[in-house]
Amino acid sequence: MKTSLIIPLKNEVEYAETTMSTAYAYLSEHEIDFELVAVDDSTDGTWEILQSFENLHQNVVAVRGGKPLGYGNALQTGFRVATGDILIPFNGDLSDSLDDVISYIRLIEDGYDMVFGSRFMTGAKVTDSTVVKGFVSQLGNVFLQILFYTKCSDITNSFKAYKRIVLEEINPTANGYNIGMEIALKGILKKYKYTTIPVTWLGRKYGRSKMSMMKSIPTYLSTALRIRFF
Repeated sequence: MKTSLIIPLKNEVEYAETTMSTAYAYLSEHEIDFELVAVDDSTDGTWEILQSFENLHQNVVAVRGGKPLGYGNALQTGFRVATGDILIPFNGDLSDSLDDVISYIRLIEDGYDMVFGSRFMTGAKVTDSTVVKGFVSQLGNVFLQILFYTKCSDITNSFKAYKRIVLEEINPTANGYNIGMEIALKGILKKYKYTTIPVTWLGRKYGRSKMSMMKSIPTYLSTALRIRFF
């Protein structure tokens, strides 16, 4: 099965080359049938780096994000462009683990439709995250577990893997970081086969995260309630 790694980037000039080259070398070394789909929303020179990388490598696609700009639209653009059987969003700042990508691929090949990564279960490794951010995130995920009767302890984590058929049926619409939650919760309600594994998350070394947790909470809440009850 071919894997498409969808990598949204927004003003990641410090990370773009490293992220692309690291992912490309790692997947090649592990003999994965893959493509990298980089989706850019930047104004800082990231786009030029991605174009250069695309020109020098096979199985790399660099595209501009959708309108309006946003993480969700970037992923939707990547999903449309991707040609893989397995689609995996992957953060452009290398906070996600490529070792976990391999685990995701193997589980999908073993028959799962969706694989979720949890930062909160035994075996997970989280580096450079604040106590407050971790507590708020865990609290929100406990609420989602109860609301959707799911054992997944980290529904809000965007780092997941999906069979193509899941995304074709769900057709996500979220424009923000809630898109990962939207896909997962709709997939759970549609009874797709899924599992959750502990993952590694590493805080970024350069720049600032584009996500504001406090601003995202109302969006996450309204999205979850709409999916569950409407």
